Amino acid sequence: MRKPKDSLSLLKNPLVKQFILGNEADDVQKLLLNPPLEFRENINLIVDQIISRRKAKTKLPEWYANTDIILPPPLSLEQSSSPATAKYKSQLLNGKTFTDLTGGMGIDTLEFSIYFETVNYVELNPELCDIFRHNAQVLGQSKISVHNTTAEHFLESFNGRGYFFIDPARRGAHKSRVFLFEDCMPNILEILPVLKEKSHQVLVKAAPMIDISLGIKQLQFVQEVHVVSVKNEVKEVLFLLDFDKEIVDPEIHCVNLESVHPKFNFTITQEQAATCNFGEVSTYLYDPNSSILKAGAFKSVGSTFSLNKLAINTHLYTSDQLISNFPGRIFEVMAANVTKKNLARLLPEGKANIITKNYPQKPEEVKKKLKIKDGGEYFLIGFRDSSNKPQTLITLRVK
Repeated sequence: MRKPKDSLSLLKNPLVKQFILGNEADDVQKLLLNPPLEFRENINLIVDQIISRRKAKTKLPEWYANTDIILPPPLSLEQSSSPATAKYKSQLLNGKTFTDLTGGMGIDTLEFSIYFETVNYVELNPELCDIFRHNAQVLGQSKISVHNTTAEHFLESFNGRGYFFIDPARRGAHKSRVFLFEDCMPNILEILPVLKEKSHQVLVKAAPMIDISLGIKQLQFVQEVHVVSVKNEVKEVLFLLDFDKEIVDPEIHCVNLESVHPKFNFTITQEQAATCNFGEVSTYLYDPNSSILKAGAFKSVGSTFSLNKLAINTHLYTSDQLISNFPGRIFEVMAANVTKKNLARLLPEGKANIITKNYPQKPEEVKKKLKIKDGGEYFLIGFRDSSNKPQTLITLRVK
């Protein structure tokens, strides 16, 4: 097969599509080392598409099912929003003109396009622009304008005011786990003045490791913060900037998508003023959603639901009465002071789901030490008490 002018033409070729679908389950390393002669020149691109389809099968099942969709390289797919988080974000902005300044794969752009009359997709990578343009047509979203340029250049030429979304990407040279806006591209701190001039609201996506208090301080115009988890794993921290309002103490929304747990809202001022009561383990044990812990609502969540905290650095809470609307997992305590000696009597099947919080050993180490297997209906929870002493409980999941 002769090499086409661009990758999109190659991936749209019926023979290539058939090869990708037919070899989706094959060993990609073998394909790379010994590709068919007709695909040899383009095997890296083809293998990338196979890998992306594997990832999309669980992350983007609707896209996976549509064989006319061209998927971006694996890294772009890994960094893209899930359908659940994209839908959540799209409900935070409402207006006429929307621009995604960091288009990427375009999951967010497509979701926002449902609610806006005019939509712009901005992306520096020309290959991603071509792929998005193709996919938008396949999905019937032809009204979206594609701009192959930087966020900075697009803003220079943008007239009027609109609503913007930006997902700054970490520059390759910065490997630390600390997320700083100044280490990203585009640098939103540098373009903040022009955003203030040309937008009503801006939604900024940051990585889960970001310091929320620092983000609020740096972005200056934060109206709301949304800490978004999916199935209790923090995926995104969103800062909603509003240049038409003056917000001194923005509300922080902690959400857990694809769960029955309610949202929990608080402000930093409320957290600072909250009273945290401590107490020994009672009938019920409460484990807050990861979004709440990421947001730092350690005192607020306890005071809101009138719970006692087990220890200052152990983010587990307890009460005698069942608080069924608690935003997190709830356990009923079946046994305290669990030891290796009484474990066989308390867990006759030798099975438990292990959770550790501020505990000297990780779940895998506890499982090995106590010689128990994963599974069953019981949860073995390890933690440090108010005296910093390790304790172990056997519980049953209530919610």
